[in-house]
Amino acid sequence: MQIYSKRDARFIVGKKVYLRPLKKTDVKQGWLDWINDPNSLDNLFGAFPVSEKDLKNYFDAQKLPESAMFGICTVKDNLYIGNARLSRIDWINKCCIYGRLIGHEDYKNKGYGSEALVLLLRYGFETLGLNRIYSSAIVTNKASIKSNLKVGMKKEGIFREASFKDGRFINRLALSFLAKDFFKRYGRTKKKK
Repeated sequence: MQIYSKRDARFIVGKKVYLRPLKKTDVKQGWLDWINDPNSLDNLFGAFPVSEKDLKNYFDAQKLPESAMFGICTVKDNLYIGNARLSRIDWINKCCIYGRLIGHEDYKNKGYGSEALVLLLRYGFETLGLNRIYSSAIVTNKASIKSNLKVGMKKEGIFREASFKDGRFINRLALSFLAKDFFKRYGRTKKKK
């Protein structure tokens, strides 16, 4: 893995994907379609259609120091395939929530999202100095749960009946990663001299 400067397009690079700063133009490059796709909505928090204007307003509101947003792109062909973000960054308690979405159908369930999550976690722990990064997944979202556990996130518990889907309440699984566990599993990035 390499970490590039902020002026470079490839901000954090892995083997299959890299993270780059999310751009407002990404709204029309797939992001709007992905979050309005019923298959994606099935597992996301929101259930309302999102307009281009609303998504651009959301983008404008997501800024450091409260959040950091990235486009997920393939290393091989620079294809924009999804988004990743750290949000609700709590600088006092050194924690935040994460989210990611592989929106491009050809890249789902093939390890791209898992690698993007490791890159995002590395940024949060190594660059931002956070101690805990957490998320949750609806218990019927087996792919997300599998990916989170594969990366090394730990189950913390259940948010009982926290989501409403298909006319019934469904539990959400709480997951987290601590910096010490991340570095034990993945090590630290060696800085270039």
